[in-house]
Amino acid sequence: MSAWRKAATANLAWGVLLGAGLAWAAPFPVNFGTSWDGISLQDVLDAEYGVGVIDALTDYEGYRAGDADPAYWEDLGLDGILIREIAGYRNGNTLGWYQESLAGAPDIDGNMDGIIFAGPVSPRESVMIAFPGGVTRFGFYLDPNGAGQELFFTNRFYNDEGLSGPGGGDVQCLIYNITHLRNGVPTFVLAWEDLDAGLPITPTYEPGATDNDYQDMVVEITAFSPVKVESESWGAVKSLYQD
Repeated sequence: MSAWRKAATANLAWGVLLGAGLAWAAPFPVNFGTSWDGISLQDVLDAEYGVGVIDALTDYEGYRAGDADPAYWEDLGLDGILIREIAGYRNGNTLGWYQESLAGAPDIDGNMDGIIFAGPVSPRESVMIAFPGGVTRFGFYLDPNGAGQELFFTNRFYNDEGLSGPGGGDVQCLIYNITHLRNGVPTFVLAWEDLDAGLPITPTYEPGATDNDYQDMVVEITAFSPVKVESESWGAVKSLYQD
């Protein structure tokens, strides 16, 4: 596991929350399916970063013991770049941010949350967001088809738990830490499934099912205000939460 980049709150960071206190989670499985679009997440990652540079099946945060679960970030804002959006709902999908309280799923009501991308967007489209009111701890949500009837969160513990989920909540977003590919600037890839990942997985489209391909919206986020970082091992960070 690569070193965690520890810095001031002006950098993206990881956090973990299990039960009532901070802890470190066991690895969790992800049930991948065959994409109904005929394009896999691995295809998308290979096209963007080079063949095999990121392994879609094993490089996501949560695959290994000691990975942070769930994730949150800390910064004064963020840069976002849409790598690719393949979803059938791509003309309506809304990606947004919310202030992370670690106390339960937020109300997405325009108070300490906001939209990053909405509706049809072009590959390589970018946005820069500075958070209001001194917000520094945040997560992301996906509103499939922009209907507001169902929300998915990067914090999987806020998602419902399907029959085939890993326990604790369905994984709707796979997170890949690519800081090492960006010269140490904290950078992550968010790869979303825009159907309920706890539904039955089918090889072709069926109502009430999912393909769990995690390539419906793929976004790269980068620290808004990176500062000089200090590397510290995951083991050292883990010890901070054992008291």
